Amino acid sequence: MSVKINNLSVHRSGKIVLQQYEQQFTQRLSCITGANGSGKSSLLCAIAGILPYQSGDIRWQDALITKARADIAIASDAITLPDFASARDVILLTQQLWQLGWPQQLINDFQFQPQLDTQCASLSTGNLKKLQLILAFMRQPALLLLDEANIALDAQAQALLWQLIASFNGWIIAASNEAQLYADKGFTLVALHEV
Repeated sequence: MSVKINNLSVHRSGKIVLQQYEQQFTQRLSCITGANGSGKSSLLCAIAGILPYQSGDIRWQDALITKARADIAIASDAITLPDFASARDVILLTQQLWQLGWPQQLINDFQFQPQLDTQCASLSTGNLKKLQLILAFMRQPALLLLDEANIALDAQAQALLWQLIASFNGWIIAASNEAQLYADKGFTLVALHEV
């Protein structure tokens, strides 16, 4: 199993983010490293099938990724949640879209119950991150994409995140500016070269 990226070009807001990018992720735990604005988030969104790319291809288990798939989930600030919707609404939508059970254990573990009826626009940065992680982990995908997953989390939520990662059976590609933290948790570091 692997994620193979061939000759990938990605534009975002009229700007070239990645051009003729080549990479192969062959380890179960990988962490993309690179400067802010270098394209890490865009690459994860492209792998998730939610950011169109101009040329090249991305393959997961030899299947071409061209749209969102049930077996790939992402937690990223690059995904804008609807401001008017409550956290509960967004979880319900994800539950219905992918035909999943209600993630009560994740909600309890992240101590997120009090935030369920808060509109996304009113959630703190840390609680938005918790919601992203609940939405991704509840899907139990074969490939999990984590974009700066530990940023803005309190110490207890960070400890839970590392427990979830340690017990996760699928593949994970993370992106982080804290490379050593991920390396210490068993991730293979993969440098993203800037355009």
